[in-house]
Amino acid sequence: MPSTSIPTHSDRAAWARLVGGLLLILCLTTVYAQHTPSAVSLVDIPNGGFLLQTGWRFQPGDNPNGAVPLLDDSRWRSIDPTLDIRKLPQLQQAGIGWLRLHLTTGPSLPPIMVTVFQSIASEVYVDGQLLYRFGTISTNPDSVQAYNPCAGFNLPLKPSSQHLVAIRFACQANLHYDNKFLPWDAAALQMRLFSPTALLTLHPISLQASYMDTFRVGIAFILFILHLSLFFAYRTQRANLYAASMYLMLLLAFLAKASNGFVHSINARMVVYYVSLLDTLVSSAVIFTLYSLFNFRKEWFFWLAFASSAFRFVPLSANYQWLYIAVTYYINIQLAWLFSVAPNQRKLVGAGIVRVGVLVNLAILPVFSLLSALNFTAGEHEWVYHILYMVAFLCIPLTLSLRLALEHGWVNRQLMARLQDVETLSARNLAQQQEKQQLLAEQNEQLELQVADRTRELNQKADQLREMDVVKSRFFSNITHEFRTPLSLILSPVEKLLQENRFDRPTLTLVHRNADQLLRLINQLLDLSKLEGNYMNVALMQGEVTGFIDHVVTLFRRPAEQKGVTLTYTVDQFPDQSYIFDADKWEKILTNLIANALKFTPSGGTVTLTLAPVWVGVEMNGIQIKLADSGIGIAADQLPHIFDRFYQVDNSSTRAYGGTGIGLALVNELVGLLGGTITVESQLGAGTTFYLTLPVKVMSSTTSDVPKISWSVPKSSSVDHSISSLDARISQPAIQEYLVPRVLIVEDNAELREFLVAELADVYDVIQAVDGQAGWVLIQTELPDIVLTDVMMPQMDGYELTRLIKNNPDTNHIAVVMLTAKTAQQSRIDGLRQGADDYLTKPFNINELHLRLHNLITRQQKLGAYFRQQFALPTGSPVSGQPESQPSAAVVDSFGMDSLAPDSFLLRIYSLLDQYLDDPTISVDWLADQLNMNRKTLYRKVQSLIQLAPADLIRQYRLRKAAEFLRAGYNVTETADLVGFNTPSYFTTVFKEFYLQTPSEFIASHEKSA
Repeated sequence: MPSTSIPTHSDRAAWARLVGGLLLILCLTTVYAQHTPSAVSLVDIPNGGFLLQTGWRFQPGDNPNGAVPLLDDSRWRSIDPTLDIRKLPQLQQAGIGWLRLHLTTGPSLPPIMVTVFQSIASEVYVDGQLLYRFGTISTNPDSVQAYNPCAGFNLPLKPSSQHLVAIRFACQANLHYDNKFLPWDAAALQMRLFSPTALLTLHPISLQASYMDTFRVGIAFILFILHLSLFFAYRTQRANLYAASMYLMLLLAFLAKASNGFVHSINARMVVYYVSLLDTLVSSAVIFTLYSLFNFRKEWFFWLAFASSAFRFVPLSANYQWLYIAVTYYINIQLAWLFSVAPNQRKLVGAGIVRVGVLVNLAILPVFSLLSALNFTAGEHEWVYHILYMVAFLCIPLTLSLRLALEHGWVNRQLMARLQDVETLSARNLAQQQEKQQLLAEQNEQLELQVADRTRELNQKADQLREMDVVKSRFFSNITHEFRTPLSLILSPVEKLLQENRFDRPTLTLVHRNADQLLRLINQLLDLSKLEGNYMNVALMQGEVTGFIDHVVTLFRRPAEQKGVTLTYTVDQFPDQSYIFDADKWEKILTNLIANALKFTPSGGTVTLTLAPVWVGVEMNGIQIKLADSGIGIAADQLPHIFDRFYQVDNSSTRAYGGTGIGLALVNELVGLLGGTITVESQLGAGTTFYLTLPVKVMSSTTSDVPKISWSVPKSSSVDHSISSLDARISQPAIQEYLVPRVLIVEDNAELREFLVAELADVYDVIQAVDGQAGWVLIQTELPDIVLTDVMMPQMDGYELTRLIKNNPDTNHIAVVMLTAKTAQQSRIDGLRQGADDYLTKPFNINELHLRLHNLITRQQKLGAYFRQQFALPTGSPVSGQPESQPSAAVVDSFGMDSLAPDSFLLRIYSLLDQYLDDPTISVDWLADQLNMNRKTLYRKVQSLIQLAPADLIRQYRLRKAAEFLRAGYNVTETADLVGFNTPSYFTTVFKEFYLQTPSEFIASHEKSA
């Protein structure tokens, strides 16, 4: 049995020393690992750059000291951030985290540049200093924005030094970090170091590639617009629409690839990537286009080829990437069959060109493989690869476009040939059609001339009808005015006589004269109607010519004398015998002409009628009458129209002379009926002369049974007395007792004006004016209480007069009543719009007129009492200057009126009196000067408004203010001084007369009631 050795003490000590040494080495190693982290040594940078892949340490969460170099990161986990972010779930789960890398630089290290590619948002710190921020880092995950800079940046590293690169990062929410089959680069963080000279050779943005991308985009855009335009031009050829969609996909794919280097947002890069895949659909679009172009039947292999292109959008893992190659080759095989077999079978134009494009496209793929086998790299021969890539994508579309262009050219040639045939056929018919067209042109020209003439005639007739319509409307307005004034002078006096049951010869004479005037107007209208219908015959009578005309002229001598016009009648030597003529029509002709001459001749003028025989051999067969006046004359442009029906030289509402416009028209037609002639000469402002020739017949044995003229035919009452002087007496009474209301009558018809004066004189103080201008003068000087005015008057019409009254502060209190023949609703509205208080139409009822005037006077008196009552009402404090308080409802209702604001004129007076209340020298003259009016006008206006004399108004206003001061606590002496009384004793006397108590008693009663 072998012996067993027992360890000695020395052996146990040796083992103890061995174990202790191992523990010491382990502790030192641990301590060194904790306090001396491994560092990446940078002695030199290769030309290809240096990827910072190892040495990174990672800690999740946001550490405020993460960029501090002295921070102990030995316990942080090691990580390779250059890996696909989908393989680094710890980064996604961290939300916000830190990456740190320790660098040790060599003595010959050149300046360093760094390129950054990342799928996160980051902040780059070097030795604790923030250098760059890419994207947005936030504690709110929805606010994180990843950003890929794709550019070179300076990295300040010093030679022979130790540096710390710290990255604070965050992952963006909603990014497809977990999608394992997305075919795009999704590295978490790649930092590659370069020397500045090496970085320049990297070409981060290739100019050649940019030029080529721009060229490809331009070509695709031009072809897209071309085929889209061809489709709109030939909608039946849908191949152009499919070709346009193919070029649109190419355009979008080229734009996406060109913008890839300029897109930094991760979401945008994903969108750009998927848009760039549209070029995989180009082959399918080519197949679809050609199937449509060649009218091939779409069988299962067509749909398989079409759907296989969309298969490229399906993300596949690396184990199934070969399916993409199979799909690509299947499409190419389909294209090879389509362009090598089908075009030959169809024998289409340009099929050979398309075949060449297909063969070139199919040959590009072996060329790429050959260049790769020969180490013909894209970096060294970029232009070659760009050209091959462009040819591969554009050869089929360009050849297809050439094919379509050739087809359109062939179609156009066929169309041209057929068009030439059609032109040849149409040329044969052209000669025949030209003759027919020439005949039709001549006929059309004749018809157009006839239509133009007829249209011109119709337009002229239409213009004439419109003018006649306007003239007739004006005529009926005037004839209404001419009728209503006499009717007013008939109805109103007759009603008065019937009411009073008495006989009044002057009144009945007025009625008879106006009735005869109405009859004359009606007879003129009937004569015109008869003449228009050819119903009027010549009624011959026998008599002495000179005696008959003298009898007619005599009827106008009294009206001429009244107007102050000299009427002269001269006769050349006439045979002393009777002649045969139409006395009735002669009387109408002469009456109208002489009345017209007197109407338009002012006072002091002359009217001369000269009578001369017209001889034929030894016998007189007619007379010549010359009627000359020194009146206002007629303008040359109006002279040709004076014999037109309803024509009037002055059509305004302010014409100085009334009338209907039918007198001279009737004269002209009567002269024509008798076989005579009439002409006129006139000069504006100098007068008018009528030349009249009327035929007569000599008495013979065959005409002995013709009736003789009865001298009672031309009655004096038939003369229009409207030619009498319009300068009626205008009464201007002196200032009288103003308790009687004053009424101004403004009317241009003398008889109606005198009738109104006679009817109103018993109740009112009546003054009168012949027109609006004279009325306005009287209104400013006399300030009547009411103005009764006509509308249509010379110089100034009633509308203008009303406007002047209501817009003048001195006269706006005067009531205006319009008494007119205008009954239309618009005329009433126009009058009331100007401020008229009432509107009466002719003929009117005299009792109604009395009532309306009475109501207006009563209202004015109530207004005066209302304003006067305001003196007895309490007011605001005189010291504070508050405005006058309004009367209570009970006071207002006591006058039967609605609440009214104080009159503006009275407020002006009150304001002046308040301003100079303590001045004892103010008087009525001073107040009139302050108001810019004379004493008489002030007296009339104040009396009309408040029924007080201006002196009483001043005194009562002082006393009213005195009562306010006394209520406010002022003593009698102070109050007398404040309201403008020279002595307290005089103030006490006046105050007692008005308030029936002394100021002291007034104060005592006020204190007692308080």
